[in-house]
Amino acid sequence: MSNTVESDTTSGRGGAARSYAAGAIFVLLLLAYLVNAMDRQVFPVLLVAVRNDYGFSTTEAGLQSTIFALGIGVLGLPSGYLIDRVSRKWTVFAGTAIFSAATGLTTLSFGLWDMTLWRVLSGVGESMQFTALIAIAATAFPARRGMAIGTINICFALGALIGPTLGGALLTRTGQWRLPEIVFAVLGGIVAVAVAVFARPWLTERRAHAQNSHRVVGGADTLLNRNTVLLVVMTVIGGLVDFGFLGMYGTFMQTALHYTAAQAGLVAGISGAGALLSFYGGHLGDRLSPRIVLPASFALTGVAGAAVFLGPGNMVWQVVFALMFGIAFSAGAFVLLAGFLVKSVEGRRAGLTAGIFVTSIYIPAAFAGLLFSSLAQSWSWGAAALIQIVLGSAVATVLALLLQPSGFSTVLPARTSVAAGS
Repeated sequence: MSNTVESDTTSGRGGAARSYAAGAIFVLLLLAYLVNAMDRQVFPVLLVAVRNDYGFSTTEAGLQSTIFALGIGVLGLPSGYLIDRVSRKWTVFAGTAIFSAATGLTTLSFGLWDMTLWRVLSGVGESMQFTALIAIAATAFPARRGMAIGTINICFALGALIGPTLGGALLTRTGQWRLPEIVFAVLGGIVAVAVAVFARPWLTERRAHAQNSHRVVGGADTLLNRNTVLLVVMTVIGGLVDFGFLGMYGTFMQTALHYTAAQAGLVAGISGAGALLSFYGGHLGDRLSPRIVLPASFALTGVAGAAVFLGPGNMVWQVVFALMFGIAFSAGAFVLLAGFLVKSVEGRRAGLTAGIFVTSIYIPAAFAGLLFSSLAQSWSWGAAALIQIVLGSAVATVLALLLQPSGFSTVLPARTSVAAGS
């Protein structure tokens, strides 16, 4: 007598070995983003020294703190088209190499405009790298898209913890802001070579997942749908909120609270460490309604931002609420926005929606530091926080309540039937 049982197409020792190999390669790709995050987060801590070295005004320094995001944003959408047509592996490699070269060239700047060029070019490299990583995560791990994207953001958290702490310590010890930049540029070059040598197309490329053991169903067949449009608007607001904080918090601590560079680096690093919980943010996004998790994330972001800039300056208070900000936005809103954007349309559009997310968050982010510093210079640090962080978070909270949960794609297991006898 025989009956039919169902088994996954990836069962057996071969499937297990493939899973371990996939994990190892994905970790390597994540290391590239880790180095990127280390430098991105250390620059605001170095900013006071850079400003003193070049004689930049507060506004010019604010521009330098976040202008790299312009390069990320401008290349985000083109990168989304690119990675659906060429190798994602080599896109990650090229992006990492470009970022590392631009980071090194920043230390050779003569003044405002050439430093701005190198900062924008570093963003171009990060855009290629980050967009490809989101697409790889969404297609290589379809059943856990939110969690996979959250894992990418954990590398941001580690970089945000290591970069400012190490960079601030090196600056305090040597008085040289260029040394951390050189260190991170060299590390990036090493990782880029490792990606070229060890990354494998069967994990990174979309075509390799055409017969995936899971299939994505649902989602809109056009980008002009309610959920995608609302999410894009929320992502734009999120870029202004998050990067206003990230770009100027280090300067706020050193100029308004009179922290040393090392102290500011430590607190900024702890704030970034909130993204270590990104895996769980993605997990919640895979299981709960966007009308629950997104409003909660943006509401907590606004509360934490107000507490940091309007509350007392003692380090314990700053650490607690800076960490809350990092958890609420980096582990929450950032991961959820990326994940739900991918899910708002058909699965075949993963690369394009990854590019839309990168463009939507990083073009406004490029000017977030400039806007925040201008508001602070015109009124006060507290007023800038109320306008850019608190009000922005409140608007995004309301918009998130307008999403339609039924319009997002879901993942179903694709199983094959095999005969079993007894």
